[in-house]
Amino acid sequence: MLSGAAAIRRRLLLMQGQAVGEVCTMLPLRRVPAVLTFEDNHNEVEHEMARRGVVMRSVIERDWLESPETASVLASYVAEGQHIVVADKVPVKLIIVDRRIALLPLDPEREGEPVALVVHRTGLLTALGSLFDEYFEKGWRLRASGTGPGPEGPGKSLLDAVDRQIVALLHVGLTDAAIARQLGMGHRTVQRRLHALMVEVGAATRFQLGWHAARSGWLDETPANPLESHHG
Repeated sequence: MLSGAAAIRRRLLLMQGQAVGEVCTMLPLRRVPAVLTFEDNHNEVEHEMARRGVVMRSVIERDWLESPETASVLASYVAEGQHIVVADKVPVKLIIVDRRIALLPLDPEREGEPVALVVHRTGLLTALGSLFDEYFEKGWRLRASGTGPGPEGPGKSLLDAVDRQIVALLHVGLTDAAIARQLGMGHRTVQRRLHALMVEVGAATRFQLGWHAARSGWLDETPANPLESHHG
């Protein structure tokens, strides 16, 4: 058991420094001071892990994408080779290193000094690993760039770069207002473009538009990171 943010961060850095194969992280959005955050993980230790070939996989809560600043950090992670997926809700905050040790903050909503449990090879560690795998497999994968041609489908040539980014962010689950903030566009502009796309492909609902986008390969052909802002 660890008590206090300093002790927890020291153990986190030690675990990262000793990683040899894989680091798995789950990050819900908390409205309280966090011990394990994107900024905590974005340091020389992570760059060293990447140089050693350590695979870094994360499951994040969708609401993280509401902040353009956090979205920019996420974009840099994906560009550096990290694997990040988005889930509607993430039930627990944790980090697992090499499936041999985990750091699990306890009662993160409470006030006062944070407390975390160090979990070694036990049934609890196995359960935490299975929980991570379930959310990672079901989450929506963030991409740094297009990965080449996607599946052929009708209307594939209809989208320009901006529309592809709008559809990609819609697919993650962002609201029109959040999409507008991410792309530096007006709220009504986003709504007009989405409505035009729905009319063009014959979609009666946004769910149908998302289905058409996935079927037509639009999400695989996003030419730039949909999390990067386009101000100016």
